Amino acid sequence: MNITRRSLIKKVSGLVALSAVLPQLVNAEERRRPRGGSDAAKSGAAAGPLSWPLVDPNGPTGKAVNYVKAHADLKDAKLKTERQGLAFDAQFCNNCSFYKEVGTKDGGKVGSCTIFANQLVGEKAWCTSWNKKA
Repeated sequence: MNITRRSLIKKVSGLVALSAVLPQLVNAEERRRPRGGSDAAKSGAAAGPLSWPLVDPNGPTGKAVNYVKAHADLKDAKLKTERQGLAFDAQFCNNCSFYKEVGTKDGGKVGSCTIFANQLVGEKAWCTSWNKKA
């Protein structure tokens, strides 16, 4: 079997690319699956978004985007900046383009967010992925 340097480099680079993408695909599939709870929750959307858990600020995705349940919880002053012409004090999940209100949970309005699959965010929460709603 004769393998050229060029074909070897192509195959190795393909494997490296695959190894970078594969864990993300696995994590995306895990986020799509409902977590714990009743049989209705385990069966998927039958239980509805209000059965989803609230985002954990200390979870991997929460930490990655500096998610906080309230502005007062944000400690890093460098992140408290104006974005898209809106002062930090006016940036909340409920005025972010990724947010869609779904109802009330634990005494507060909550919504789904495209950043956090199958999890809920509070209307007054915030993260660095905040994007002004058009």
